[in-house]
Amino acid sequence: MSLCRIALRIAAVEALKGRTLVGDHVLDSPNGAMDVQADGSLRTEEERPFIAVYTDQGKAEGLTGRTLIENGVCDIVFEMGISAAMTELDKSTGATTLIGIEVPASDSTKEFYLDVVQRQLADALNDPENAWGEIYRGLHYRVRKTEFVGARNADDGQRLAGHQLRITVDLADDPVMGEELDPQAAFAQFLAALEATSDSTYLTQAATIRSLLTGTDEPWQSLQRRNGMTASELLALGRGPLANDKERATPPMSAGTAEWNGGPTVTETGS
Repeated sequence: MSLCRIALRIAAVEALKGRTLVGDHVLDSPNGAMDVQADGSLRTEEERPFIAVYTDQGKAEGLTGRTLIENGVCDIVFEMGISAAMTELDKSTGATTLIGIEVPASDSTKEFYLDVVQRQLADALNDPENAWGEIYRGLHYRVRKTEFVGARNADDGQRLAGHQLRITVDLADDPVMGEELDPQAAFAQFLAALEATSDSTYLTQAATIRSLLTGTDEPWQSLQRRNGMTASELLALGRGPLANDKERATPPMSAGTAEWNGGPTVTETGS
């Protein structure tokens, strides 16, 4: 699992909480928040309007070497749903209205509700004053495309309406084990934000992620790990330990001389 994909999804969830009509009911990868049945109808077990966030697909192409830290393209999916049961009674008028918005509960107003939530979602993710939104934006380089699908079910008592927004992004590369994180980088800010919460799950997740990254690699080790190089490939660059160095303690090459017939002798001195 890509660590940046985890970070992107959690940052999106936190960036949306309290910033749309669904309030804090923003869910991270719930199973079946909005299920499509075999007959094409929709079902949900949720009792309130919701946004569910998933990162269910990704692909990295055109890679060089054997690196496994490039994340390439990632889809982040936002599902929004509301049903006929998700209403509240206006005691002053006796009318039933949609939760969070004072309009009568009907098919057209449920569609309106979800359209508003989708707009609020986009605004929240790009809000300059939203700290989690800043982290979310920093974890990907650009948006490649967006896709929208609407669905609704009127065949039973649920009368569920749902929207799905799929955003395809160029996801940032994963951090490398043994390399110190740049505190200004989005991923380091993500970990710091998790650790600043009182949520025990987030605290445990942050500790687990840090344990995956801890270490003090030598520069040649980071180069080898980052690019998936073999020892002989690294040695050919003058960066790794010698082949017979069982302790792998050979220092980096600081100077070298190259000679060939008919040409000058070239000496390189490292910094």
